[in-house]
Amino acid sequence: MTNFQLPPLSHFGPPVASRSATVAQPKHYPALAWNIDFEIERRLPQLGEVLVTQGQRVDSDTVVARTLVPGRPRLFNLTEFFEVEPREVSRLLLKKVNEPANQGDVIAQRKGFLSKQFKAPFDAILSAFGAATGYLSLTPTPKPFNLDAYVRGTITATIPNSGVKIELKAGYAKGAFGFGDEQHGVLKVLTNDPSEPMDPAQIEARASYFILLGGSHVRAETLRRAVEMKVRGIICGSIREEELTKFLEYRQRDSFYKVGSHGWRFPADLSGQDSPLTLVITEGFGQRPMASPLFELLLSHDGQGLSINGSTKLRHGQQHSEIIVPVSTPGEAGHAGSSLNLIDQVPRPGSIVRLTNHSYLGSVGFVRILPPPRRGVIPGQVEHLAEVEVNGSRLILPFADLEVLQQTSR
Repeated sequence: MTNFQLPPLSHFGPPVASRSATVAQPKHYPALAWNIDFEIERRLPQLGEVLVTQGQRVDSDTVVARTLVPGRPRLFNLTEFFEVEPREVSRLLLKKVNEPANQGDVIAQRKGFLSKQFKAPFDAILSAFGAATGYLSLTPTPKPFNLDAYVRGTITATIPNSGVKIELKAGYAKGAFGFGDEQHGVLKVLTNDPSEPMDPAQIEARASYFILLGGSHVRAETLRRAVEMKVRGIICGSIREEELTKFLEYRQRDSFYKVGSHGWRFPADLSGQDSPLTLVITEGFGQRPMASPLFELLLSHDGQGLSINGSTKLRHGQQHSEIIVPVSTPGEAGHAGSSLNLIDQVPRPGSIVRLTNHSYLGSVGFVRILPPPRRGVIPGQVEHLAEVEVNGSRLILPFADLEVLQQTSR
């Protein structure tokens, strides 16, 4: 039996609930930080039940709240399905509006020599029917949604019927980009060299359900191997555009990843359903080694739990992929805690910085001097500049194109 549907509309979608939850970060976190007091806010997609209490310790997989999420309605054209006039469809209906139907139940039927049945394609409620058009709307039965903590920490506040706030001591890093839902698991280091690429042969059956740390770049073949081995996530320095496109199988479309122009593009939405694993790229496109300060932080947590999120938005509200590494003691990562003061995140001579502009995305260098500010594009605006040395070349860049990875002492 063929189900005739309207073309996809913006307010219609598949009858599934996303695993992602709202994560609010009330502070401005630097690109790389050690041993900071990290706080996140976890919210249900709609009102539900909070299952934990203030002061309670939680693990990453602790369910902190739950709710039922209704699916989005889907339209079916019964006029085309039965090949009749719209006014005749209402006589074929066996169920009424607001009546539930299990998958496979007969909703409409034509008897006789040309008998035909329209069956529910999923568990649903008959939410609407247009007698004048013959269109039927089915809304999927609400699905249970469990909100996990995502990180290991302490509940500092509960938000009635909505969610919680969690605080922890953690190392934190922003990636250049990535894709995939939130994941948490044990980190497995595949190399001690940040310039070594990830090889498919490194991903064995023992890598299943781990989050893997590579060094330089990763190929499509390696990502496919990781999916086969049920790897939860990969953290790596870089990836070539054609390899990422090949893995995501967007061969029929124009390149989504266009680097080297001011308006470089990215897929509008790479949801968890599109992404069979979570990928965090820390430096950018190409074949670049992971920045040493970040690699050292992750290397020191081999065999320990961490959380990653590959979600990336480069316009309409920027969001970078992220890595959160819980620490048990202030000196666990071998560094003193980073400052969260904005003034301490401003580049100064000697600072190790990552470049975020279109031409040098992900490159790492150090600040030599701070030249005099220059007049900005907007009248009255002033751009603060830094002279940065990257691979022997000296570049003059505005502060807006730099992220501080390691700060010098004053």
